[in-house]
Amino acid sequence: MIDKREIEYLADLCKLNLTEEETIGFEKDLNDLLGEVEVIKEIDTKEVEITYNVNEMKNDLRKESVWKSLPREEVLKNTSEEQYGYFKILKVVD
Repeated sequence: MIDKREIEYLADLCKLNLTEEETIGFEKDLNDLLGEVEVIKEIDTKEVEITYNVNEMKNDLRKESVWKSLPREEVLKNTSEEQYGYFKILKVVD
């Protein structure tokens, strides 16, 4: 059972500012959810075969093929800026 103190602790970890009503609502919702999990835990699954996939579909990938690429000069003529033979892009991360 989750109490108000634990909800406030979780909200602090998540950097959430919850009102009193929201805290009470989350407490009720999470306890309801945990109650449902307890019901599911009581189901006897000893005779149930483990399911790895819900269907028989396989991940059929296309055959890999190699072909000649465009010359670097032709590709770079479509860019506004080029540096050291490559596309020059803006720095996004410091």
